[in-house]
Amino acid sequence: MRTAYVAGKISGIPMEAAQEKFNYIANQLVNKGYTVVNPITEADYNKTWDDAVRGEIKKMLECDEVHMLHDWQESRGAMLERDIALRLGMEVVYH
Repeated sequence: MRTAYVAGKISGIPMEAAQEKFNYIANQLVNKGYTVVNPITEADYNKTWDDAVRGEIKKMLECDEVHMLHDWQESRGAMLERDIALRLGMEVVYH
């Protein structure tokens, strides 16, 4: 079973909108048989941005694929996650 990490913009948008778009892709991936790491469901809003992104990168590195949401280019964290994934030869999928 493959594991997918979902990456996209969270900061600066209403939480409901972020949850909706992350959960939509996560549900699609689950229906295809993936185990999904969905940062929106695991977010600790008491952490600083730096600490939160470091924690998410650790989780991402355990995955087989990184799935980029349509707004990934508007997110410092998602751009960083994509850069790391590509440099490490991970499969990156764009939605």
